[in-house]
Amino acid sequence: MTADQTEERSHRPVLQVVLRSPRPVLILVAGVFLNRSGSYFGTFLALFLKQIGFTLQELPLVLLGVGVVIPLGSVIGGWLADRFSRKASLVGTTLMAAVGLGVIGAAPGRDVALLGVCVAALFAQAYLPAASAVLIDHTEPQDRVPTFAFFRLALNLGAAIGPVIAIAVVPYGLERLFLISAVCYLLFGLIMLFWLPAERRAGTTDRAAGAVRQGRNVPPDRHSSRHLPVFLAAVFGITLVYVQYSSTVSLAVSRLHDVESYAALITINAVLVILVELPLSGWTRRLPWWRPLVLGTVLMAVGIPLSGAAGPYWLIVIGVLTWTVGEILFSPVIATAVADLSADDRIGRYQSYLSTTQACAFAFGPAIGIFVYGIGPALLWGGCLVVGALCVLGFVGSGRAVRRQAAPRDEAWR
Repeated sequence: MTADQTEERSHRPVLQVVLRSPRPVLILVAGVFLNRSGSYFGTFLALFLKQIGFTLQELPLVLLGVGVVIPLGSVIGGWLADRFSRKASLVGTTLMAAVGLGVIGAAPGRDVALLGVCVAALFAQAYLPAASAVLIDHTEPQDRVPTFAFFRLALNLGAAIGPVIAIAVVPYGLERLFLISAVCYLLFGLIMLFWLPAERRAGTTDRAAGAVRQGRNVPPDRHSSRHLPVFLAAVFGITLVYVQYSSTVSLAVSRLHDVESYAALITINAVLVILVELPLSGWTRRLPWWRPLVLGTVLMAVGIPLSGAAGPYWLIVIGVLTWTVGEILFSPVIATAVADLSADDRIGRYQSYLSTTQACAFAFGPAIGIFVYGIGPALLWGGCLVVGALCVLGFVGSGRAVRRQAAPRDEAWR
């Protein structure tokens, strides 16, 4: 592809990018939407375990175990995607998750249910690295940001539909929710098995050559290993800040106002992400990846403390709008950035490192935040600002390092 053709494709409207998505991308997005519509594992697990007899003293240990196992599943999923194929990883992990969820829903007692929890926790999110690798494999670099925004739109729409289904099903028993989840994972796995085109084993030289022809600057292993830890540390830090919206921000807003006020704020966030993220990706895809990451990090690091520390409700709304825009800028770009930092034969594993990093932050961030909040709210909100500033330095440093090592022909950095 010539430079003129690459430039022309980079200015295609986002809607055109989405409508002309390759068949594997469309199949994956449809499957993920179905899967996410029936994903109740994290939301209703604690309630279900309490219902079948786990005590309040036992629950934290079980949930801590789940928080440890989920990142391990991401590593396994990424390794399978590179060692065998994206399809093998997607099918294998989703079918295993279906088994675990089915065991939870049909369990006759605590011990069997706990076995199902272990299996489901290990595999429920393990498909994400392979899914990201499929999107990267089947899109050109200039189309990746809108493609990931399209993928996230399916996730968010599914997540919006899920509670509606749950409201209708919960009166008949929480176990039915897990059986529905099992069916959704099973259908997702079967869709991947029968409709996702088979690919050759990841990491072939043909694929690397294709990336060069498309203008992608494929970094060597030593380059990736040098900059990825700093990059992932920045991802971990800003995710710790972001996840406070579900813990300390909710406590602060509920203390100053009420629970309904906090629920309205989360609704505003969800609606904006669904409506704005995909159209805005038409702008962010034209930028070097570190710029939207830096801007998104700044907005999240400012918006989260403002949401928690502000008194008047209108000021809290401004804070929520601020970190929501940061999320919209940040989220579709992050996987593309990791792809640029990845060796060509390790894209699945590097995407698993990203998933694991974010999963760890989501697992431990609320507990860390509540602990610091208990010492003093000002310490937490000031800490968010400091962590955000350090993350900005990490992203800027990683981006500049890549820019210095990129070939002059790489149009993305001009």
